[in-house]
Amino acid sequence: MTDRCNDVTVQLDVPATMRDGTVLRANVYRPDGEGRWPVLLTRLPYGKDFPIGGMVLDPVQTARRGYIVVVQDTRGRFSSDGDYYPYRLETEDSVDTVAWAAQLPGADGGVGMYGASYFGNTQWLGASEAPPALKAIVPFVTWRDPRNGHRFRGGAMELGKSVSWHIQQGFNVLARRHRDDPAALAVAMQNLAAEQDALAQGGYASLPLARFAPLVRHDVAPAFFAELGGGTDPACFADYSLVGKHARVQV
Repeated sequence: MTDRCNDVTVQLDVPATMRDGTVLRANVYRPDGEGRWPVLLTRLPYGKDFPIGGMVLDPVQTARRGYIVVVQDTRGRFSSDGDYYPYRLETEDSVDTVAWAAQLPGADGGVGMYGASYFGNTQWLGASEAPPALKAIVPFVTWRDPRNGHRFRGGAMELGKSVSWHIQQGFNVLARRHRDDPAALAVAMQNLAAEQDALAQGGYASLPLARFAPLVRHDVAPAFFAELGGGTDPACFADYSLVGKHARVQV
């Protein structure tokens, strides 16, 4: 689908095929005209069609200033295909998406990435493999070692942060699970929202953590239990740890 916004063309759900055949989809904002433009890319799990996709950088205003802007749903999220598991394959998908974005019609072959938090981490992971087309990254509010300052801190799990984040991501998990059954989807969404609202009134006190009831009841966060079981084992966090990788970044 293509739309126009004054002097900017917006293409929705533009497909990019990853190395394993999975199709990820992006909204592409491009300036009018025939010129060759640099590309700015962000990859996020929070929904490319929602305001957060333009919170860091206004894609329309940026396109008006001479950039192609690509806002992509990560694997298994919203419009993109594949199975959702936080951070898994983000290195490979970032590298493949950079190469794809560099070849978009009207692109000049250079790609920069931008974004915060999760979509700051996708930049670091991709840049650690030094894809040739990547010329710049602008990550912020990111982490180096998820075992100290992200999922865990000083050996203790960041329970409040982790649980609330996984529940928030769970709404899209439910939307995909019940996409063909609107009635079941409505009930599942209401129940998960009630679970989120109840966290501060005692939900966080659920024990044992290995069967943390607010997440077990809805089956939306297997990664939480994998991280809990892995403790501070580096192998459990290898998908999104940057330990030892910064020296490989060439931009």
